[in-house]
Amino acid sequence: MVVQIDYHCNDEIIEWKWSSDSKLMTTPFFTSCYLVDGLLIDSGAPGGVNDLREFVNSLNPDNMIEKCFITHAHEDHAGGANLLSREFGIPIYAGEKAIELLKLGNSYPDYRQMAWGPKLLPVDATTTEELIFTKSKKYKFEFFPMNGHAPELIALIEREQQWAFVADAVQPKYKMIFGGHSDIQEDISLIYHSLGELYEFTEGMDNLLIFSAGNGVFHGRKTLLERRNEIKVLHLKIHEMLRELPTNILTEKLIVRKLLREIHGKESFIGQMTRGALSRKNLIRSLLKWAVKN
Repeated sequence: MVVQIDYHCNDEIIEWKWSSDSKLMTTPFFTSCYLVDGLLIDSGAPGGVNDLREFVNSLNPDNMIEKCFITHAHEDHAGGANLLSREFGIPIYAGEKAIELLKLGNSYPDYRQMAWGPKLLPVDATTTEELIFTKSKKYKFEFFPMNGHAPELIALIEREQQWAFVADAVQPKYKMIFGGHSDIQEDISLIYHSLGELYEFTEGMDNLLIFSAGNGVFHGRKTLLERRNEIKVLHLKIHEMLRELPTNILTEKLIVRKLLREIHGKESFIGQMTRGALSRKNLIRSLLKWAVKN
């Protein structure tokens, strides 16, 4: 397994990163959880529980975890919650939508098991008010729903410090999304609108830091506008290309294939490996379903 620990904001934030060391993965594919004054944001993947245990046991009393907040119920974020609750007695918090999913646990396809471990164990979580405080009450986080990647996803915003912990709600690029036969169904239009809503919510935060899951820290609200603009340009391009196709004689499958060929040439390796669960075609389908306003 591959573990990295990064420090941010004068060591006020500890980022614990984990990746499988499977030989089938050519480079590490990280997920992150963040420790801020006793508040752990997310809990890593099921395959990383032994490494997470070592991390928790290594913490000095000042950094000891008081509570854990799960942003959403995907296995690479909730995978250590059962361990934290069962072995360390750490209370688990989540939004109302995530609580029911966390109770169920989850099994998932082989390609995700390769990356994140075999199974998401169930855990009991509780909800809290629209604010969550850290151990010393030094930091106060607001809840901010960000639909698109997962309906239950909640980002945590520390307004005074200008921090946003967004999990998977903000990506470096949007080249493919989950869909098809997957239990994860991403919607690019909802992602687009969530990015805009976060931009508005963080008005006045000129030094905003956006902490992502495994993709580093994005600097500035401009990141949100850049991602939105990239999506908008691709959205318009897809629909312009669609107008040039004889849609009356083409099936949806052929339309998607032609658009894929024009934009990317072919499906990605990940799209092939996941049998279309995470693919460029899913992104094209989602863009096609999203009507262009005149």
